[in-house]
Amino acid sequence: MRLAPDLRAKLLLALASALLTLVVFVLGYEAWQTAKYRAWRARYDNKGWLGTLTVPSSDPVLMWEYKPHGSHRGIETNRYGFRERDFDAPGKPAGVHRVAFVGDSVTLGLGVQPEQTFERLVEQEARTLAPEPALQALNFGVDGYNTTQVAELLKTRVPAFEPDRVVYVMCLNDFDRTDSSAEKIRYFRRPASFFLDDMRVLYRRVRGIEFHRYHFDKNRASALADVLAMKQAAGKRFLLVVLPVFFEGQHDFASYPLRDIHAAVLAFCAQNGIDATDLLPAFERSSHDAAQDALDPWHLSAQGHALVARELAPLLVPRQNGARETR
Repeated sequence: MRLAPDLRAKLLLALASALLTLVVFVLGYEAWQTAKYRAWRARYDNKGWLGTLTVPSSDPVLMWEYKPHGSHRGIETNRYGFRERDFDAPGKPAGVHRVAFVGDSVTLGLGVQPEQTFERLVEQEARTLAPEPALQALNFGVDGYNTTQVAELLKTRVPAFEPDRVVYVMCLNDFDRTDSSAEKIRYFRRPASFFLDDMRVLYRRVRGIEFHRYHFDKNRASALADVLAMKQAAGKRFLLVVLPVFFEGQHDFASYPLRDIHAAVLAFCAQNGIDATDLLPAFERSSHDAAQDALDPWHLSAQGHALVARELAPLLVPRQNGARETR
């Protein structure tokens, strides 16, 4: 069916008008949001973290890092900018089996004291399993880091400390590139388009897609490529550990909705020769209330850190005579 020339002209004019209106709206929206962004950025301090602890990184991939000898909210850093004991030199001392833990604020131990983190507790557990050689666990956690930032940290900062083993503790929000650390990311990197960014968030909310599932489906390929890059940087010494999400109101994991994501990550690791362990079964086996294992959906309580340490220590304890760690 062919349209009459005058009708076709009217339709084309209406379409052009609609497109022009949309372009004007988007440009206006971008200008409005840009002005709001500048005002917000001028007063934003990440709840006091900026300057006292968090500083811009010279590495554009990392975006931010911790300042040497920084301090805020119970997090104190050493001369190298990590929540760790201070060392005169980064190199590994003789007679020490050094394990580097990389990850986000879960690995950092946000909400607990340094001696309550699973890094410190793994050291203690290792002493009872195999006193010699001494296991030394180092904490390279930085709050808000996603898989890309963790991979970059592992490639650029960790090698100087000469770890014998590298452990990436994966929180499932590490697949997120925009939301869980949205404000911090926006501060250090202005969105390419406020309109598209806001439409993406609106789309997820309207669809009602669970947060972790949305970001896993969206960023699965790139995030798992980051995991492969971590393995390539660390070699056979690399171990990936998957932590569950602690959903509010759930006191056990009977109806845990993200089992398939855990399974997909482990399957990828198996296909690519990556050592991996899932801590969901350990929390399921626990006889205590799972809600007490975490401070919020992502961050472990002191009790949760202790459980993780008990599970990981046998996998990481060094064996004499060159034997490999148990799996």
